[in-house]
Amino acid sequence: MSINKVDVSVNYYGKPYQTIVTLLTLWKHSRQHIGTIYLVIEKNQPYQQYGGVKLLQWALKQLPVEYYYPVHFYYHGSPPIDSLGDRDTRYGLKYQYGLENTDKKFHFLSHNDCLYQADLLGMMLEQVNDAEEEIAGVGMIGQCWNCPALAAQKCDGSRFEQFQPKPQEYRDLLNKYLNVISLPPAREAIHYNLIEKGQTYPLPECRLNEYACLINTELYQKLAYPKGKMLPLGAAWHGTDWGTVWFYEMVNSGYKFLHFPFDPHMVHAPFTPAKSGHVSDNNPEEYSKTEENAHQFLQKDFPELAYIPSMVRFSIALNKPWTIIRRFFEKAKARLSFFVQSPR
Repeated sequence: MSINKVDVSVNYYGKPYQTIVTLLTLWKHSRQHIGTIYLVIEKNQPYQQYGGVKLLQWALKQLPVEYYYPVHFYYHGSPPIDSLGDRDTRYGLKYQYGLENTDKKFHFLSHNDCLYQADLLGMMLEQVNDAEEEIAGVGMIGQCWNCPALAAQKCDGSRFEQFQPKPQEYRDLLNKYLNVISLPPAREAIHYNLIEKGQTYPLPECRLNEYACLINTELYQKLAYPKGKMLPLGAAWHGTDWGTVWFYEMVNSGYKFLHFPFDPHMVHAPFTPAKSGHVSDNNPEEYSKTEENAHQFLQKDFPELAYIPSMVRFSIALNKPWTIIRRFFEKAKARLSFFVQSPR
């Protein structure tokens, strides 16, 4: 059966102008393949930027966007595994709302800081339709820049299935190339921990990168929580990053993934010299610069968005003081609840 239509999931954690660029350029090149766009507005927003949602609603009003507001926010964290039976807990995981609720066979995931320059989604669908076996996912495989196997020229995303080292072999690679790949201490500890558990295939940095990828949702909904036993894609738990635990379980269950790099059809984090979306999460100056760059891009390439109506600007400005008040009362309520529940 040929797959022609998919739904899309994007999580919004700040970056309204970059989010608009992401969705408008994706829609520009791939609208013929898209059903519903699930735009998940994270409960917490960087730098109290809650008013940006008003801007999204105005700029994306012609797109088939469904907004969802989860009640939990984990950022890089993960909820307890024994809590995954609770729907609200699961829906706080990145992409989970769309993955559970889509009725399409495949589902497209994207970061909210991408610039689509061609029909990448259509190209991925061609890969699925041309395959002779069932495909679990399509996209760029591996955060190879963090992996000693790439430094040793033994592996990359296109041949991850061919390199299956024993724990001691991988430990030797990690020891030898640690200074080359410059892993952060927390990531280094995860690598060694996985070696102790014997989990070296796929390698700890192997995953289907969710910057832009296609997921087989028929398989996902059958195998992952809440119907199946596999852990959802949108958390790290004992892995190195989002999706690594799910990818590990899928590969070791015999499911097939296709390596399909997004470059040059999509550029990730195009408006920052760092080429990383996370840098601005902790750097207000970098955040403002990247947003201004995205805004300038929109004014040039989507001139209909050059003028933001006064009512939209007013709604954005009005949202900030109300957000501060709301957050104050949420914290006060949480503290009061703690004192009420604390044993005397």
